[in-house]
Amino acid sequence: MSFGIASDDRQIAIYAGMVTSVFAFAEFSTGVIWGRLSDRVGRKPVLLTGLVGTLLSMLVFGFAPNLPVALVGRALGGLLNGNIGVLQTTVAEIVTVKEHQPRAYSIMPFVWCLGSILGPALGGALAQPCESYPWLFPRGSIFDQFPFLLPNLVCAIILAFGVVIGILFLEETHVNMRHKRDVGLKIGEWITRRCLREKPCQFSDKAGDAHFTETTSLLYEDDEPPGYRTTDGTPRQQISRSQSPSNARLRLNLRDKEGLKLQPNGLRQAFTHQVILNILGYGILA
Repeated sequence: MSFGIASDDRQIAIYAGMVTSVFAFAEFSTGVIWGRLSDRVGRKPVLLTGLVGTLLSMLVFGFAPNLPVALVGRALGGLLNGNIGVLQTTVAEIVTVKEHQPRAYSIMPFVWCLGSILGPALGGALAQPCESYPWLFPRGSIFDQFPFLLPNLVCAIILAFGVVIGILFLEETHVNMRHKRDVGLKIGEWITRRCLREKPCQFSDKAGDAHFTETTSLLYEDDEPPGYRTTDGTPRQQISRSQSPSNARLRLNLRDKEGLKLQPNGLRQAFTHQVILNILGYGILA
């Protein structure tokens, strides 16, 4: 109604539905692409890109003077946000013990539902501030020209804070990307040591080898998903616990250099009967 395009109240629902659905459609169109990209560049860059994309979407929507710009802003957020699938993969890679995975996965919907409760309440309280809080936001200000800018600015600030936290403290979980140097993570460790006044932990070679042996055993105990197997043409070899850590590290480094590639039919193989049923059920629920 604030855009001045609805002739009556019945059309408001149509335009509001367009604003909501354009985000979902854009996210649906690029979700698989972001998942594949996370296999090539890592989980952390894709997750941070999703936060930045949502931040830009909020700013565009907040400064939207008309409905087309608002739709572009919402579509931009959907196109640049592929965090749903990548985040679930990240949790699976962090929590390698299957007995602990249900508890880890239960945290995500809890946080999502909590945000779904607080978000609309916060947005409604901050929308049109010149009408709700005239003593703080006088007429003729930028918030009068863009009545929905304030809640989007608050969301953008929260997202910017999340991006900073992710850069400094989020560790890469992709097995082929963990060895890469992460400057942001190093800075985060330095900040943590300065705040807690702790000295850098020194681990012996035995401790490192033991941790590596445990990690590699967890990585190779379970089969990889059908769509994410390597295409080197050789059967995947198991790293037994009796092997020396140096040989296991060498074999893992060789695999890292080869890179994780999708099979030509990997995407088709990923959509099994059970996966399709889960997708249909989730879509019906939505």
